[in-house]
Amino acid sequence: MEVLGKYWLRRILVRIASVVVYEGQDTHTGMPVMVLKGAQGVPALGEGVLPLLEETPEAWVVEWPIGAVPLSQYLGVADLERLEHWVREMARILAGLKAQGVSHAPIPELCLVKGKRVWLAGVGLKEVSGEPEKALAVLVRALAGDRYPEFPLREALERIEAKEEPLEVLFAEPARAPQEAEPLPSETPYREGGPLEPSKPEEEPARPSSSRKVLSVDPVPGPTDDGEATPAKEALTPEGKTPSRPRVIRIEEPEEPSFTVLEPPRPRRRAWLLGLLGVLVLLGLALFLLRPSSPTGGGYVMEFRTDPPTERAEVFLLEVPEGSKMAPGQLLLTAPGRAEFDQKGVYRLRIRVAGRDPVDYLLEVPGPPLVIKVR
Repeated sequence: MEVLGKYWLRRILVRIASVVVYEGQDTHTGMPVMVLKGAQGVPALGEGVLPLLEETPEAWVVEWPIGAVPLSQYLGVADLERLEHWVREMARILAGLKAQGVSHAPIPELCLVKGKRVWLAGVGLKEVSGEPEKALAVLVRALAGDRYPEFPLREALERIEAKEEPLEVLFAEPARAPQEAEPLPSETPYREGGPLEPSKPEEEPARPSSSRKVLSVDPVPGPTDDGEATPAKEALTPEGKTPSRPRVIRIEEPEEPSFTVLEPPRPRRRAWLLGLLGVLVLLGLALFLLRPSSPTGGGYVMEFRTDPPTERAEVFLLEVPEGSKMAPGQLLLTAPGRAEFDQKGVYRLRIRVAGRDPVDYLLEVPGPPLVIKVR
């Protein structure tokens, strides 16, 4: 693992002529970065462009959003719906850069995505300057793979590649989902079938306005002598009006009893209870101070988690800081779990997950929990 200033160069993403692009990590903050070693040119800024953190004669260091991954992971297997959204966003970014006089030809290793967000890296680099229209079409073919003929924007991309239309066509077109949606008809609870039938004039006075929703309730006849009595008539008061709320009858007892209550004198146990409580507190404090010391003494416990939690990852210890007595090469733990380190400093670990290449990681102790994401 190489070091450039305060950055660890964890792995190589791509080589472009004399430029080597690394996935790196800031040793001070632990944040991920992208390091373009040997970069030449003028870094460009704009919407959708990864911010430049540091520019040195040796390299450019740009920000790497947490959770973002390069598009090279989706070569030949990209979902067409998500790819359509990414293409529209990249077309918007490339058109904005072209308006600034910057021609950028994106490649999958220098495009980061997270959900529906898209970022471009290395904008202004001489090695990736070129026609954005042609580069975007080549990138989409590589991502779609065998499903490229089914891609909804295929015809538009081919026209743009042939310089028949500009990039703005991609993000100026309305999305397909809103076109499929049709406005719902207004609610007309009593006029869905047209005008009211004249055969029921008695219902006209009881109808509310069409702007309100009405809950209809059908009365259920109760068992009576003649079998035709309705609950509505039974619910009426003697005055012939329906009550607005149920009647409540409260039966309360008088607050004061009719006789004098004599309470026995309470025993004075407060002082005795306070004394017993003080003795228990002193006893607990003595047990805490006299507890046996931990045999490892002065260790630093670090928590290792996996995402998703059902995955298992083996963590091996490769290098230890000066003063540590831990033996390199041992299996530290199987995550998720906790491991104890005897010294502060930076430990070099190797993380292995079944079916994937091992990854080396520099862990600074003490620090926050380490989350191992298995994609």
